[in-house]
Amino acid sequence: MKHKYIAAIVTAGLAWSSWGVESALAQTPASTAVNIPLTMLTQGKKVVVLRSGHDTAQMTWKVQPHYTAQNATLQVHYLTSPDTTAGSQLVVSMDHKIIGAVSLNPKLPRGSFTVLLGHQAFSAGSYPLQIQAIPGPAAPHTKTVSPGAWTQIDYSASQLTYTPQRLPWQHLDFAHLPMILSESAAQGVLRLPIQFYGTPNPTLLTAAQEAVAGLALRSAAVLHVKAQMMGPGVISPTVSGNPDISALLAPVADLPAAMQPHTPITGPTVLLVRNPDNPPGVILIFTGTDDAQVLAAARAFAVNRNMLPLGHRWSVIGSAQVMAMNFGPQNAVYPGQVVSLHDLHGGNSTLNTPHGTADIGFWMPGGLFASRQSNLKMKLTMATEPLTQPATQPIITVMANHHWISEWKLTPGVANYQTTIPFSALVGGENHITFQIAGGKVSIFPSSTLQLPTTHRYTVLPDLALFQHTGFPLVVHGAGRHLSVWYSERTLANWSAGLTLFGRLVQSAHSPLPGAQATFSRPVTGNVLAIGTPASIPASWLSASPVRLLQNGIQWQLANRHGTEKPWMGATQLPATAYLVEAHTPYKDHVTVTFLATNTQNLQAAAWNLVTAPNWNKLQGDFARQNSQGIYQSTMVGSHFMYGNRHSGWFWIFLFSVRPWLWVLAGLAAVLFATLAVWIFTLRKKAQWRAEEAL
Repeated sequence: MKHKYIAAIVTAGLAWSSWGVESALAQTPASTAVNIPLTMLTQGKKVVVLRSGHDTAQMTWKVQPHYTAQNATLQVHYLTSPDTTAGSQLVVSMDHKIIGAVSLNPKLPRGSFTVLLGHQAFSAGSYPLQIQAIPGPAAPHTKTVSPGAWTQIDYSASQLTYTPQRLPWQHLDFAHLPMILSESAAQGVLRLPIQFYGTPNPTLLTAAQEAVAGLALRSAAVLHVKAQMMGPGVISPTVSGNPDISALLAPVADLPAAMQPHTPITGPTVLLVRNPDNPPGVILIFTGTDDAQVLAAARAFAVNRNMLPLGHRWSVIGSAQVMAMNFGPQNAVYPGQVVSLHDLHGGNSTLNTPHGTADIGFWMPGGLFASRQSNLKMKLTMATEPLTQPATQPIITVMANHHWISEWKLTPGVANYQTTIPFSALVGGENHITFQIAGGKVSIFPSSTLQLPTTHRYTVLPDLALFQHTGFPLVVHGAGRHLSVWYSERTLANWSAGLTLFGRLVQSAHSPLPGAQATFSRPVTGNVLAIGTPASIPASWLSASPVRLLQNGIQWQLANRHGTEKPWMGATQLPATAYLVEAHTPYKDHVTVTFLATNTQNLQAAAWNLVTAPNWNKLQGDFARQNSQGIYQSTMVGSHFMYGNRHSGWFWIFLFSVRPWLWVLAGLAAVLFATLAVWIFTLRKKAQWRAEEAL
């Protein structure tokens, strides 16, 4: 009687669920549905075997904050054993309430079914799901159900499907900004419209750079910036339901009426407001009484990443706030600086919990050279717990970027240690130092420190690999001083491309680059990021480059020829739609990275394509070009040259390290000089002895 009652309930639930699923799926656009394999809900587990009446498969489905889930269905693929009794069922429950089931037939061992989790929309939260196999009644001639019956759930093929619906923000707050950026990014790309009111000038373009920098450093996604010129009272519409974030830059007098704040604007101000034309979207407004205050607001937003106020309005007041700006990344180590591991990893670091392996990650700028006697110093306070009794000394192995550094014994208990990491094992950009402990567990105290010695900025370039990892040579020590962004054309495509590249440069340098200035005219000093087309940037700008752009191709200088005259090699059969060239500027002692598209129409798309990971991570050498398939190919075409202060005595040490044969010549010269000195000294001694014997 009990089994018949359960079967009646489950059959009714199954019929209700099947009808609901069909109607729901018929109304759900396939493009908006989210499919989650059950392996993602079970920590990667691919299958589970359920014994009839005993085992339960459990998992938890979580709806993201600020979202609702509609039309949620669960599709289950299963395999049942041949000795499953007739009337057995596979039951699905949510919150311990049965929502659907299917009858198991041993003659049809493989099957699947779909259950509607509910007609209502699910709000943010966690929802436990259970799947259980309930045995059927025993056959008349047997007394018990077969104990060997089982049902296998295929988590890999099974999936949970739902349609996410984003909720409009009721109260906007700067504390919500990380979540807003995360929601706006799709597949690692954040599309960012930048709205200008009035006529953009270098001051507003510089403010736009800082606005882009502030957003780029708050998101792991790559920014695709699209500049937009807006008329009076017009707000850029977004696709309905699309949670994009946009930025708006204008003095308060030029703001549309819908964006005017209730409280008068008297100084640099940043506002986070809802898009009136699209409630799920938000607009970040940088404003003030004039263009200079707009720039001050954007710059404060970029550099005060850890000190944004509560609420949706931030009035930047006084110069004291400027002194408290956070210029560098959290995990950066700069030359001549001592950094605690607490500052590198924050208060939630797991280093102070017992490990068998501990990892310390940090970022350092590119283009650094230190003497061979100077290394990165690590002062560590560690608590060691042996794994064996009686206690033995655990052994720790130090690895830097997968290079073996050293191995030493640890004393049980708390002790201080010091070790060094040679520069040859470090790279410009992200570095990882790993401690592998054998025979014990180690906790690293947050008071431990890293010290990067004072270094000398020399490197063999051109090398776009350093540019994509650290922003070098345009960025030195994360400051971006003496850096200009040259927008050679006053077009939306040119501004969009430049802001997109600037955002990627900011992410590589881990710095908002507050010293960078936008300009519409050709710079005459400093380092330059130049954006344009071959028609807008004169050929003389690339006069120091080993690459010449022709009408139907490119030419480059031979890299292995020395002297003032280097022959040019033709490459007219290599058409390209965009170029990235690193070279010296036409004026002395500065460098430029120039991005060119063959025409203005391709400029924005070519920049978007360049900053995406597949192309950006392949940069190397001094020259990259985009072929007709949209793939960037990079190579070294010119001879190596050096950036740095050649008047320093360190230049020669660096030169010897670059060309080892100079060490051989210097050594041979030293040996020859020593031999000659000894020979002269011996001759004089012999002459002195003869003179003494004559007496």
